[in-house]
Amino acid sequence: MKSRTLLECTVDLAQPVPELTAVISTVLAYHPDGQADILRALDIEIGSALAALESEETDDGASDI
Repeated sequence: MKSRTLLECTVDLAQPVPELTAVISTVLAYHPDGQADILRALDIEIGSALAALESEETDDGASDI
């Protein structure tokens, strides 16, 4: 049997930023020695998602010309 520690969250989608911030803070508190690694990995994921979104916006704008 594998033992796991799980965090179940209910997120108010009307307030995504403070809700996600609270989840991230809770996870970071559980991993004091791995906070930098977690934040770097999140930074990469967020940066990739933002770049894809900005690319879509640029592509959409170019077709309007």
